[in-house]
Amino acid sequence: MTVLNVLTPERRTRSDVRTRRYDRETFHLRTLLLADVVAALMGALMAYAWHPAGSDSDELQIFPSRLAVVLMPFGWVLALWLERAYDRRRTGMDAAIGRKVLGAAVGLLAAGVAASALLVDSMSLVRQVIMAIALAALLTPLSRTVARAWLARAGWGAQQQRVLLVGHASSISGFAEQVRPNRAPWLRIVGACLVGPTEPGEAESLELAVHGDLDSVADTAVTMGCDVVVVLASPELDGSALRELSWRLHEQDVDLAIVPVLVGVAPERITVDSVDGLPLLHIRAPILSGPLRAVKDGLERVAAALLLMLMSPIMLGVAVLVRSTSPGPVLFRQTRVGLNAAQFTCLKFRTMVVDAERMREQLEHLNEKSDGVLFKIRRDPRITSVGRVLRKCSLDELPQLINVLRGEMSLVGPRPPLPEEAAKYTDEVRRRLAVKPGLTGLWQVSGRSMLSWEESVRLDLSYVENWSPQLDAMILLRTTSAVVRGTGAF
Repeated sequence: MTVLNVLTPERRTRSDVRTRRYDRETFHLRTLLLADVVAALMGALMAYAWHPAGSDSDELQIFPSRLAVVLMPFGWVLALWLERAYDRRRTGMDAAIGRKVLGAAVGLLAAGVAASALLVDSMSLVRQVIMAIALAALLTPLSRTVARAWLARAGWGAQQQRVLLVGHASSISGFAEQVRPNRAPWLRIVGACLVGPTEPGEAESLELAVHGDLDSVADTAVTMGCDVVVVLASPELDGSALRELSWRLHEQDVDLAIVPVLVGVAPERITVDSVDGLPLLHIRAPILSGPLRAVKDGLERVAAALLLMLMSPIMLGVAVLVRSTSPGPVLFRQTRVGLNAAQFTCLKFRTMVVDAERMREQLEHLNEKSDGVLFKIRRDPRITSVGRVLRKCSLDELPQLINVLRGEMSLVGPRPPLPEEAAKYTDEVRRRLAVKPGLTGLWQVSGRSMLSWEESVRLDLSYVENWSPQLDAMILLRTTSAVVRGTGAF
């Protein structure tokens, strides 16, 4: 007897949607891969033109150099693939592309330099490989941006993943607040299913549509056309309940994601192990001291010294502008709290009138940061005309390079608080003082003064807990863009 696979209209519609989404993701993925190949090939050709190996008559040197150009796109795509830059379900997620590119560059650099040094005794080839990988890392985000713009214009842009949240109302509200559209544009939260006891009016207070309880999750996911169900930690969802839910979702080709109880932990700190078939999540302790921190401190002091020499003409020009346009000193000295609550004198170019501190009490009613301990006014009358420009461009913070050179600050770190601010810290917020404050940080590249107090604390604590050299590199790269845009600077 022949069994016919007859699809109902609902199942046929769902199948057609999956097919169209698969085709779109495939085309999107192939376009990004082509963009990466172009970036790698351009980097390899530029490096070859800059560092030709040997002369035209030295074939022993020319062949490896040209072979490196040919192999570069394949090696670069392989390195990105190992960093999961081609995950089909995550083709629309570009938030971590900088970290993935950096990881691919480090891995390929180690392999490429080792192969060049062992197989061919040529420093010129080693320099060519290093430059090719560096150029590929710089060009890849640009080429991907161009590719995504073309895809969007052609109507092939990555679709948002439709998300259904499952958990307690309070957990769902907190998750939806943290995962905002401007931070995760590839996600679209379409509704929620509540589990456990619910207080009167709690479901109505959510800004999301509630579609039932745990028993209706699978049906709701299909009806709403969801791509993934995100389960938030709750005692009602134990191992057996999650396993049964995953089976039902798998039948409908819907992914299941679980938010761990411990939030604010970077994926790089998590490793998965197993004991007798049971998965265990191992979380690496934060790096607050040790060799890596010592290397960070030493490199930042050297970088601060070099930047001070390079920026000295600009700093001299700023000093002349400040001194000639308003009476008072060029530098503004203010006591701040640093590592382990130690106080130090933070240096900035003066952007306010001389008696600005005495005028603060008169302006308390204009404070736009009443949700925390900060004092910020968007149109602060104490700021001079030159000071407003300096703040917009972050030039007023250049003297803090001296604080970095002294070892009082870092190039990257949490925002340095005032003593009266630090005195109001709770035990949780005091964790910010476990590392040196920074000239820039997650708070600056994420909106600066436009952030709420809770958001600033969350970003600083995330930096302290999840610090790594890669995170510092990512923040420094994003700082340039943040300074150019001037978003949140007032």
